[in-house]
Amino acid sequence: MGLQVAVAIGVPLLAGTFGGSALDSSLGTSPWGLLVGILIGLVVGGLALFGILRRYVSQPLAMPTDKARAAGRKWEGEIQERERRRESGEEEPDR
Repeated sequence: MGLQVAVAIGVPLLAGTFGGSALDSSLGTSPWGLLVGILIGLVVGGLALFGILRRYVSQPLAMPTDKARAAGRKWEGEIQERERRRESGEEEPDR
């Protein structure tokens, strides 16, 4: 998702920058074409980001599988065992 966001913002911004700069070169309106191009690139990038986030938020959260629940219970048991050892003064084995 991170790369998708970077491309969605970066590509329109770069296109607007180069397009505005080219417009300034051909029309002699420096720096207005560049500024307008950057502004248009930011707006298009923002709209693309909004679309990505809307699709991401609309996806339902996946329910945990039995395998994930078993791993969570095992992990919780290991944590409780470490806490029990720490409270009783037992040494933990070297890792």
